[in-house]
Amino acid sequence: MKIAKTTRILTPIEDWQHLPNGKMLQRQTQQRLNDYLPMCFGYHLLKLGRLSSLLNTSPSPITHQINCAASGKDMGLLADIHQLPLQASSIDLCILAHELNFSNDPHQLLREVERVLTLDGTLIITGYNPISAFGLRAMFKSKSPHTARLFLLNRIYDWLYLLGFEILQKQYFDFLSGEFDSPFAAHVERIGQRCLPSLCSAYFIVAKKQSTPMTPIKSPFQFKKQRMTGQSVATRHHHPS
Repeated sequence: MKIAKTTRILTPIEDWQHLPNGKMLQRQTQQRLNDYLPMCFGYHLLKLGRLSSLLNTSPSPITHQINCAASGKDMGLLADIHQLPLQASSIDLCILAHELNFSNDPHQLLREVERVLTLDGTLIITGYNPISAFGLRAMFKSKSPHTARLFLLNRIYDWLYLLGFEILQKQYFDFLSGEFDSPFAAHVERIGQRCLPSLCSAYFIVAKKQSTPMTPIKSPFQFKKQRMTGQSVATRHHHPS
């Protein structure tokens, strides 16, 4: 498997409006988040990165919610999201909005998320799809958002699978990848999401950390079968005194 870590300097994204079509992207992401949050329960919710922290998670029944990033306002925890100062198996729900696209080591980021999630904890990931109108434009631009790293979805699925996650839901949106307010554009967007989802510019993935390994591990130790002999097996009887 190709190593995902890079030494390239990536421009950190501080606000959704710094992304192309960012306002529309945030609104569509928020809609999908609103649909799923009421179904997630637990004690602690973690939003990793500036974009995640700007999403509204009030529909979640989880009351203790933490915003975590290396810098920024309204952060409950200032830390490197690749090395979280959190106890293992302490987070019930983690939201990761576009952080894989701007991470120097996305696989390490997912490993750290897996470490802090509880058994059966939930991970919500959003990001860019390289096989899309956005992906094609990004190939020919030398400035931001060309700094974004675009990973094929099958590669992200492999990472999640290797870390023991089960994918519960995947959605694709932002087919037109632009700010369009006309009814015709909205109609084309709906058709694109329904008929050509793999060509949409953004994805929304819900994955659950499994409490058991994907591949069962067989123990090398086995009980030996009792050898039968010609003698009958004695049975203990209890006689009332």
